[in-house]
Amino acid sequence: MSFRSILTFLSILFFATFSLPICDTHAQPGMTSSSALDTTRSDAQKEEGESKSPSGVDVRWKEGLYLGYHYRDIFKLELGGLLSVDGGYIDANQVLENAYPTLQGWNGILRTAKFNLVATFYQTIEAKIEYDFADQDQVNIHPKFQDFWIASKKKIPFLGYITVGNMKEPFSLEELTSSATITFMERSLPTNAFSPSYNWGSKLNNTVLHDRITWAAGIYWNTQDLNNVYTGGDLKDQFNTANGYSLAVRMTGLPWYEEGGKRLLHLGVSYNFRARNLNKNGAEEKFSTRPESYLTDEKLVDSGSIVATRTNLINGELAWVWGPFSLQGEYFHAFTNAQGNPNFWGYYVYGSFFLTGEHRSYDTLNGVFTGIKPKRKFSPLKGGWGALEIAARYSYINLNNSSGGIIGGKEDNVTLAINWYLHSNLRFALNYIRVHTNNSTVENGRANIFQGRFQVAF
Repeated sequence: MSFRSILTFLSILFFATFSLPICDTHAQPGMTSSSALDTTRSDAQKEEGESKSPSGVDVRWKEGLYLGYHYRDIFKLELGGLLSVDGGYIDANQVLENAYPTLQGWNGILRTAKFNLVATFYQTIEAKIEYDFADQDQVNIHPKFQDFWIASKKKIPFLGYITVGNMKEPFSLEELTSSATITFMERSLPTNAFSPSYNWGSKLNNTVLHDRITWAAGIYWNTQDLNNVYTGGDLKDQFNTANGYSLAVRMTGLPWYEEGGKRLLHLGVSYNFRARNLNKNGAEEKFSTRPESYLTDEKLVDSGSIVATRTNLINGELAWVWGPFSLQGEYFHAFTNAQGNPNFWGYYVYGSFFLTGEHRSYDTLNGVFTGIKPKRKFSPLKGGWGALEIAARYSYINLNNSSGGIIGGKEDNVTLAINWYLHSNLRFALNYIRVHTNNSTVENGRANIFQGRFQVAF
């Protein structure tokens, strides 16, 4: 059976299963019951203060502007989004400055301008459309659709939850944690280089053992972000130009979980198989990443194009939360069948501590971390100053492989961060990144990156 036949079958199955009896969700209070992984607010926050009227427009202020419309229990429409602005300075040593003349200097960007609509039908089916107006490099802006899917909001017997559309492939704890709630301004070097991110496909996910174990599995076309829709293309173009498919599986476990996630141990593993048709444009494999900052377009490590028809990605996850203190780390390895069978790897580890006593929130349905809720919201007249978090991360990536004759470079970064959460949806962040890299043109290149962010989710 062809890949397209399999995906078509899953799509038909998705709609057909709604004629089956639906079981109630069993997500814990405060945990999202949506199958979406890149949301900016929890369902608990959205539903707090829900209007009691049978229908009408909902406009209210609850730690941020909430806009929605509902008609009895039949239909609900919500508007959300994420806005973030970055600014800072990059100081490079002479070696890096000679190789990358545009690296050093001051810069500021509108890092994110995401807007989304989430529709719920009969509290059973959920659909989401998210558009990012600000995805950009230093020259051009590339608006694009990201989430564009329909999903079961309640569990389907024997299957769990099913999602069809454009979404992130289930891979990596840091990648699947929302960009609104990750600890640092940007994800780590190996996460950016190896995680597959958005593609069009179908996914099943579920939990077992009272939400102690989660699993997700999906099959995807390699369509990536639906940005050509904005420039005059259509969804059919995306499918016709897809240069391959992916199979993705992720499983997480909670061997230790107490006091609603105040103390926990998270273990996870992901696997991704990618098959590419080299007769299609853009089918070559490539691994690269910015130095954990969007103040520059320069990528200090870059494997270049790799002619491979098969790639296997593996990932291991570990996270430990003990009240205000937490540790998190992941390991990534990519194996290709290009000439010489080159493989590449990387890892990161970080710790964070809340000086004001909060702890990281955890979603047991999806096996990811969610937003921070300050114990005392910012209200100086009442003695409230929000939540304050400090964090440190070390990340490493190796894109050199002698057997394949590839010198993509090595990079290791040390990042220090301060996060000030005025409310659960409002954050100021400061990051300092110490960059060290060696590649085909640079030996012992070093840079200091100072960057800050203002972020608001609604």
